This record gives sequence, structure tokens and C-alpha cells, in this order.
Amino acid sequence: MKKGELTVHITDTLMNRYAKVSKDVNPIHLHKNIAMSMGLPNKIAHGMILMAYSTKLVSAFLLDGWFVNSHQTKLIFPVFLHDTIVIKLNVLKEINQTRAYKIIGINDSDVVVLQGKIVLQRLDRDEKKNTL
Repeated sequence: MKKGELTVHITDTLMNRYAKVSKDVNPIHLHKNIAMSMGLPNKIAHGMILMAYSTKLVSAFLLDGWFVNSHQTKLIFPVFLHDTIVIKLNVLKEINQTRAYKIIGINDSDVVVLQGKIVLQRLDRDEKKNTL
């Protein structure tokens, strides 16, 4: 895969479920009035939601013997309830059994909200046998 794209709609349900799973119940994620009292226009999404969704773009590789070697993301701009984020994955380089991809998340105002990199590595068949 040279590139991929995924659209994520930030909904109340998504934010509430993520808060429950992550145990991050900071009120700015869950209560609009608290977020607004902090100067925010709406509830702010958990930054890790977008990182988690970015892995969905490489999930087919994981089923085909590839492993995540490293995954780094940086939230650059806040993401709020009702935002729509397009996460794009573009190949940086492919060398033998290693693939590196650039991750970019763009909101519906065309603002970059997320940047990062994910590196996948595939073990040779002989290496797989030695690790069992």
C-alpha cells in the first residue's frame, strides 16, 4: 500500500466509550459546560482516539505477518466534538522487510490536527521459527 485514508467522525458515543475504556474521565472530554469554562468551544476529544484510529489503516498488514515496530503521533491542534477528521497514510520508504508511513490528520476546516509516523516490520520465515 502506498497510501490510505480513513474518515473519523467525533461523536458523543465515541468520546464516552473511549473515556470508559481509557479511564480518562477528565471533564473537558465529557462535559461541554466544563470545557467552555476552560475557554474551549466544545468538549475536546481524547488525543489518543486519533492515534488508535490511525492503526486501522495498517491492520491488513498485521494479518499478513507484519508487526508495528514503532508508532509515534503528535496532536498539533485540538479536536472537538462533532469534528470530522480525515487520517491519511502516505509511504515514506519501503526497504526490504520495513515500511515507514507518514500519518496526517486533517479536520473539516483543512487544519492539520495530527502528524506522525508508523513503521512496520516483517520477519523472515526463518526468524519466525526461531522466535517460537
